[in-house]
Amino acid sequence: MASADTSDPETLLADLELTRGLTIQMTALTTLGFVIAAVALSGLYQAGTGNPATFRFAPGISWWTNALDVLIILELATVFVIPHEWLHGLAIRYYGGEAKYGVGIAYFILPYAYATTDHEFTRNQFIVVLMTPLVVLTAIGVPAMLVFEWGWLIVPLAANAAGAIADLWMTMTLLAYPADVRLEDHPKGVRILGRESDRRGALSVTAVVWDALAGAAVAAVGVFLLLAVGGPLVLDAFGVDSLTIGTPDTFSFLFSFTSTPTEISMSVGSGVLGIGAAVGVLYAFVRSYRRARSADETSTKNN
Repeated sequence: MASADTSDPETLLADLELTRGLTIQMTALTTLGFVIAAVALSGLYQAGTGNPATFRFAPGISWWTNALDVLIILELATVFVIPHEWLHGLAIRYYGGEAKYGVGIAYFILPYAYATTDHEFTRNQFIVVLMTPLVVLTAIGVPAMLVFEWGWLIVPLAANAAGAIADLWMTMTLLAYPADVRLEDHPKGVRILGRESDRRGALSVTAVVWDALAGAAVAAVGVFLLLAVGGPLVLDAFGVDSLTIGTPDTFSFLFSFTSTPTEISMSVGSGVLGIGAAVGVLYAFVRSYRRARSADETSTKNN
């Protein structure tokens, strides 16, 4: 009988956890993801029903109705957490695990909920566990939104898509590894176990794609906040009455500001997405270059 090959024993290949830098990236991606998903779902709702989606839930008869609308929207944006994590747990149980649930705040920045287990999974099994909430809730929610004309479903569906950002990041990362690696889940991330030959190289397509997305999200959100908050303050302080950057109603439109004795108006356009995309690509190339140099230096030291 042939003996088992022990020349390449199983080892810990990676322990994927939310670092502080990754938490900042996740926060930016989640924020941008919610906006993009809400816009896409609103467009789909209007195309499917012929009516624009509205987010007014109380009669506009008093000053407090706007505050009530905001509270209802916030509640709709958080209620998705329960079915989202329950579906993670359902997939865990399908593969023989026992789900445990909890909540936390990563580095006092990003609140999160989780479903975890002591059970081990194959790569493909764990990808199913990760993607089940996004696929199932979208597959059920979008038809219900269109058939019953429930425009309010846009908010929880967009929040569910944004909340799945971490699951998408994990899925992209796992796809870089062979299918026979094993996964151990824990509340703060996942451990990847396999042979040393299964270790991912310093450069990978998934890492470059993620870096580009993360860099674009951080840049877009940062530019938006800089223009929306700092723009009016700086321009007003310098006595600028009017400024437009880009062409309104086109993708190049970035920012406009108008100040009159009776009103101050400001708008930020889709140009921030273009800036974000450019910064994201540049960030991805810089990160790839640094990984390659780090790998070369490590190889040189080992030799």
